[in-house]
Amino acid sequence: MNLQKVPMIRSSAIRKAAEGEACTICNRNDGTTVFCHLNESWAGKGLGMKASDLAGMFLCHVHHEIYDGRAISVPLVEDWIYWRAMYRTWARLIEKGIITIKGAT
Repeated sequence: MNLQKVPMIRSSAIRKAAEGEACTICNRNDGTTVFCHLNESWAGKGLGMKASDLAGMFLCHVHHEIYDGRAISVPLVEDWIYWRAMYRTWARLIEKGIITIKGAT
């Protein structure tokens, strides 16, 4: 098996883009939305190190607490919901011009 090292992309523009955005899970726009990094080693997460800035999503305070495991007695959110949130975040980053795709029309 050929496992490639995950490129560690760091971008303050990506992280700051969450300001004023709605949560990509519940669409709440109450001023608490931040960029939440995935907690997965395949995304670059390591001991004391956040995942790549491409591996994350815009989450409100409530969903960020649930994702990071700090919320107690809440229903389990399935992984596919976070993957969908990450896709929605990428779409917003492209719409804002923070991420560009060569050759896109």
